[in-house]
Amino acid sequence: METKKITGTFLDEITWDIPSQNWSREDWRREFDTMKEAGIDTVIIIRMGLREQAIYPSEVLGIKSGPDLGQLFLDEAERCGMKLFFGTYVNKTSVDFWNEWEEDWEINKRVLPEIMERYGEHPAFRGWYVSSETCIASVGAIEMYTRMSHLMKELAPEKPVLISPYFPSWAYREANKPERHRRFMEDWRTILSSAGKYIDICAFQDGSCTFEMNKSETFELEDYLKEAHELSREFNLTNWTNIESFGRRYHIRFPPIDWRILKRKMEMATPYSEKLITFEFSHFMSPHSMYPSARKLYERYRENILEKKDY
Repeated sequence: METKKITGTFLDEITWDIPSQNWSREDWRREFDTMKEAGIDTVIIIRMGLREQAIYPSEVLGIKSGPDLGQLFLDEAERCGMKLFFGTYVNKTSVDFWNEWEEDWEINKRVLPEIMERYGEHPAFRGWYVSSETCIASVGAIEMYTRMSHLMKELAPEKPVLISPYFPSWAYREANKPERHRRFMEDWRTILSSAGKYIDICAFQDGSCTFEMNKSETFELEDYLKEAHELSREFNLTNWTNIESFGRRYHIRFPPIDWRILKRKMEMATPYSEKLITFEFSHFMSPHSMYPSARKLYERYRENILEKKDY
């Protein structure tokens, strides 16, 4: 089976744990041209805002000045023939369990209509992204996924809703392998039994579970990919995979990934995924990235995947 290409990427301009590249409008225009050249047809704004930041002047958040990156990204996506999924606000006061979910929800139930009012008629605005992430069926996670996706469908029934949760590398650390996978399936059946009727696409992050390059037996990553595919079929969701293009194994946070690992992960995800997306092209794979090794990663990707040469 031919390895699928990466055809979608997140846009991480309101950053949480990686630095800004401080790009201008011209820099972004060049980047969209490069993404198009690489075969990217889908871009996902990972979050419209984080705490006191936003990608556009937002009355809801009390932000009166600053560039309108929402408009810029939509216009560039339209120019390059791409679909754009719009992400939500994240306060980051609680993660994983979303114990303080009410605060984020109170803001987002005003932010989402604001996004629709500003950009709802733009032809490139083709879907929503629920920026909240989790791996377990906590009360807060269920409430966030259900309420956010439900409101998105009320505002724009025709726009698909995407989520990109993560595999439970830490939540079930003490359990043995069969128990980890049983709990994973139970948690996601619980979440999707509530939110699944409003969600269209699920793209699990592949970097948050065990993966060893030099073992011949079935990798735990592959087990999770199979289970994500099974869950998607069970709940009538489109199954994508979020192939992370940064490395988690190093003492620094976060460098571009080793090409050999990226290639292996893409090969493993191909049979189970309708589409491969990545977090994220511009920092970790782009020839314009602030990281020099990202340029070399793109060269290896172009040679092996786009031009189909041997490494």
